[in-house]
Amino acid sequence: MSGRQRMLAAVRRAFASAAPLDPSSAPRLAPRALGELARPGALFPSGVVVVARRSASGGRAGVAAASYKGPFATAHPSKEETMRFAARHLAVISGGDGAADAGAHGKGGGGSGLHLRALRYLVAALAAAEVALWASSQASAPAAEEQTVSNWSGTQHVDCARHVQPESVDALAKAVEWAHTHRRRLRPVGSALSPNGAAFNAEGMISLALLDELVRVDRDAMTVTTQAGARVLELVEKLRPHGLTLANYASIREQQIGGFTQVGAHGTGARIPPLDETVASLALVTPGKGVVRLSEDDEDPETFRMARCAVGSLGVATEVTLRCVPAHRLLERTWTATHKEVEKNHDTWLKEHQHIRYMWIPHTDTVVVVGSNPLPANAKVPKPTSAFKSEAKKVEPMVKLLREVAPGVDASGMGFGQLRDELLKVNPLDLEHVKRCNAAEAEFWRRNAGTRCDWSDQILGFDCGGEQHVYEVAFRTGDDVDSNTGADLAYMKELLAMIEREGIPAPAPIEQRWSAGSKSPLSPATNDGHDPSKPGLHSWIGIIMYLPSPDPSSRAAITEAFKSYAKKEEAALGDKYGIRTHWAKIELPEGDEERKEARRRIESRYPGADRFRKIRAELDPKGVMGNDLIEGLLGDPKRVLPPGQSRSDWMAPGEYVEAPLRWVGASIRRAVTGEYVEAALRWARRAAGPSA
Repeated sequence: MSGRQRMLAAVRRAFASAAPLDPSSAPRLAPRALGELARPGALFPSGVVVVARRSASGGRAGVAAASYKGPFATAHPSKEETMRFAARHLAVISGGDGAADAGAHGKGGGGSGLHLRALRYLVAALAAAEVALWASSQASAPAAEEQTVSNWSGTQHVDCARHVQPESVDALAKAVEWAHTHRRRLRPVGSALSPNGAAFNAEGMISLALLDELVRVDRDAMTVTTQAGARVLELVEKLRPHGLTLANYASIREQQIGGFTQVGAHGTGARIPPLDETVASLALVTPGKGVVRLSEDDEDPETFRMARCAVGSLGVATEVTLRCVPAHRLLERTWTATHKEVEKNHDTWLKEHQHIRYMWIPHTDTVVVVGSNPLPANAKVPKPTSAFKSEAKKVEPMVKLLREVAPGVDASGMGFGQLRDELLKVNPLDLEHVKRCNAAEAEFWRRNAGTRCDWSDQILGFDCGGEQHVYEVAFRTGDDVDSNTGADLAYMKELLAMIEREGIPAPAPIEQRWSAGSKSPLSPATNDGHDPSKPGLHSWIGIIMYLPSPDPSSRAAITEAFKSYAKKEEAALGDKYGIRTHWAKIELPEGDEERKEARRRIESRYPGADRFRKIRAELDPKGVMGNDLIEGLLGDPKRVLPPGQSRSDWMAPGEYVEAPLRWVGASIRRAVTGEYVEAALRWARRAAGPSA
């Protein structure tokens, strides 16, 4: 085998191997590589273009079969459980005119041969420089594995090429520094619960699952400091011996603290703000400024307020201090009411209950009301009460309907959530069928009226049902609970009327909750632009459609129906009420015009959007903490990849090439993929004229 053949074989092996190229061999191989690349026909023989691409068959088998269940969307990765980086190979693509190439390389080329040789040397230099940069980035890259991640509902999936899971804050900081140096996206990810996959990014993600330690509890100050990877349910148990708990809880408690605060999670309670407002301080590992510590006591707290609810786009929160409240029990009461009864009693109920939520059942006159208040410290814990003692009696209306519409399904032993899934599975988009399902559910809730008492974290968390699509919005409805403008019920009245008018097969429930406002400029319940002395009153409303069947065609149809449902809500009510979509439930539209409109809405409804971009320019100037969702809605839309394109591990144009190669701009992509060479050869042939 000749020296040239050995070099080409080595190059092919480097592409085909999952292991990075050894950078120590670069000084020895570079002169030979340059010489061989410059020789006519060395790497680009007549009519052939060499392109680096992912192997269609390498490294992906088995990913689709992986299935994670339980409270986490995906198991924390281990070396035994994760797939390795997909191999790359050299694909030889036929193209061009052999005779023309012969003319360009052979006799009669005249002066054009000099041009062609100059181009070859340029391409060779660019390729060698790129190999050196690539080898350098791979040599210093953080330990990572390829990981397929799914969200809790199974509606979002991502094949992440670089899933980093550091075991220390120092390792995390080095990973972020590497991403910043080489312009590689490394998006922070928590428990991957968000319905929209807000943390998902195919190029790279960094998980804090191993950074979950309790740092300290200050009982006098009533604060807890924890690493951001700690899960809410675990933190609560660690607080219990200290007689403390969190001020409020979202419907589920499997979130990591970092994600819990970064997306603006909330519970319900007209006088209680979203969870980001309870953050007293945080440590943030940023690409631009390294580790920064921020708090409400800073001379200029603007950066702190922006960073505590920034959807992970300003840096990786590693440590969070939260304000707590004394641990307490809640006495919860559940009952049903008609629409008129809600209108009559709403102001009173909202003021009298520390926590209250409505579950509107579309196509019926039923509203399920769930309210709770603290049990006095020395009071005896009451026993639970219920309109029907027997669980079988409570679900009887749903069982009866299921036996009618799906006689082959054995309903014995099924609970409420499973029965609803089985009922909807029969015909999830048929309006009349969904109406019957909702009516049966309304009767279940009438029979389920009653009371229960438990610790606040146990009462405020509840079963959200099975796999689902959700879309939740927030809007201001007053300066405080005593000055409600009535926008909350007016919105619901218009939404229900739209559902009836459009014939939408909307299942139950449409959940309505309330919160006070937040000083965080990017919180959907932000008080930005309003009197800071007023706490603000905000209503949160969420629509839903379930995915009861694993059948792909059924899921696709429901997904399209839900998108239409959400678009109609936004079109009818968005601008009128100034709604802000929950950051874990907003989607990046596919079309250019739709994206521009979505961005316009963000700009008009978040007065702090410009301030966010200025702060981001300091903390993450290269956008390595973002993804297409962040860039498309809040950041730099030029960083969003066009549909159908993906980022290559070999080369992402403009993502990690530093100043020495910036002057070649977009041509760098062509140099690496072969398009650049192909275009150069075509230009040389044209320049050679008929003599070629």
